[in-house]
Amino acid sequence: MRIIVFNFQEQIKIIIVCVMLTESLQINSGHSSMIHDIKYDYYGDKLASCGSDGYINVYDVSKKHQVAQIKTRDSPLFSLSWSHPRFGNVLAASSYDGEISIFKEQKEWNKVATYQNEGSVNCVQFMPRELFLACGTSDGFVILLDNNKNWDVDQKWQAHESIIHGLCWNQDGSLLATCSADKLIKVWEFTINNKPQLKYTIQSHLDVVKDVQFHPLENNILVSGGDDGKLRIHRLDEDALESQVIDFHMTIWRISFNMLGNLITVNGESNGQSNLKTLKQENNFQYSVIDCN
Repeated sequence: MRIIVFNFQEQIKIIIVCVMLTESLQINSGHSSMIHDIKYDYYGDKLASCGSDGYINVYDVSKKHQVAQIKTRDSPLFSLSWSHPRFGNVLAASSYDGEISIFKEQKEWNKVATYQNEGSVNCVQFMPRELFLACGTSDGFVILLDNNKNWDVDQKWQAHESIIHGLCWNQDGSLLATCSADKLIKVWEFTINNKPQLKYTIQSHLDVVKDVQFHPLENNILVSGGDDGKLRIHRLDEDALESQVIDFHMTIWRISFNMLGNLITVNGESNGQSNLKTLKQENNFQYSVIDCN
């Protein structure tokens, strides 16, 4: 399992670590300032990054170098998402000035669509196997953009009272989880006509929630983390039950599953230093911290 480690405050090099191996590599990011997001494509062959310099950089992981640079505009970029490969190489990016951009690679990367929001857009994610993009804004709205409507708004609603820091689809696209500075996680269900209905409100965190991720193979397992330093694993059955809490005593910025869901990596920060923790699944979706040294 390859995961990405970087310091959200000042790091401009990308370090890729193979969990449970002693292997690591560094790629010069090509960014001139802070990196805000890094994402693998579906196959793990390509990597894209974005940052405060307003550029998206694309890297060939096996060759360990940059293969493309996309200039969007003079505004920091906060989030990236790759589409499913059946649509080709498609990237979405969100920015501080509220622009959501869609790029497609043919011979070169070209911007094929934009949507302008009034406030900053902090996170984006494509629905699995669909060109349907969920976006979380600084004023607590979720915006759904649909390729079939020329990337116009399909749905927009007030999901939280404060900044949305993260969002994630489950594996079949029937649920969307959002997390916010209001300390809440909300899970939205989509049924007829893609109308969102609030299914769960989870009030387990004591501070800002920075990231939320569904288990890649199980629709009812949801993991979250944030400023309270605790990784929380929830089981979404009749109620949103918290099944496990692990205290890392650090701000949790990003959470990642491997493809099978039996490993979780947690990227966080404590006293200005980036920290990486890895957890392995035990019985009944309980996880334990493993030593990768």
